[in-house]
Amino acid sequence: MSDFDLSQPLLTNETLIGEYLQDNPDFFARHPHLVKQLRVPHSERGAVSLVELQVQQLRSKVANLEQEITDLMTVASHNERIFKAYVDLLPPLLACDSFAELQHRLRRAIVDGLGVSQVSLRLNQDYFDLSENASECALDEERLQRFRVTRLGEEPHYFGRLSKGEIELMFDSHEQVSSVAVVPLGSQAEQGFFLAASKDADHYVEGMDSLLLTQLCQVVSGLLLRLLPLRDEL
Repeated sequence: MSDFDLSQPLLTNETLIGEYLQDNPDFFARHPHLVKQLRVPHSERGAVSLVELQVQQLRSKVANLEQEITDLMTVASHNERIFKAYVDLLPPLLACDSFAELQHRLRRAIVDGLGVSQVSLRLNQDYFDLSENASECALDEERLQRFRVTRLGEEPHYFGRLSKGEIELMFDSHEQVSSVAVVPLGSQAEQGFFLAASKDADHYVEGMDSLLLTQLCQVVSGLLLRLLPLRDEL
């Protein structure tokens, strides 16, 4: 048996105390006088009782939960507004009989309806014949594919920021372009790109949901095949 130096105070392992209290949740119920006697250091009030500390922690937890609920409701309201804008856009979009009308309806619905600063289509002039209908949107395939590799890589879309040179390449104006959404038209961007810009740097960020925008671009891709002649058909 080991000898103990009884002249030294017995050191109690705090972990054992914590484990004991976890294993015996009714400890303070069996010793109610301790609840009133024990005082816990507090940064603002000096010291508080265990009951006061628990109440304060519960209030803080409730406040955090209320904020989370508020944030979720804000996100849900925003998503509902986006969904409604896209649903309202689809019927007139499908009825478009010209590329100019397609551009007009996209810009009206997304810029006016969702508060985005710009919408841009950059189309592959080696895929479509853009000489009469959309020459202002034309880019050669080499530059489009270089942009795809640089910004998208193997990803299906890109949300974030662009360099000044990329903004000048992809938008008619560089004003109010702080964050962008970039979605390829066609599986490998063979038709080009759909781009939306916001003046808010945190509007389009990595990881945000892209389902509705991707589905919209699938519709746009199909409409382009109907509204614009292909280069190899000439």
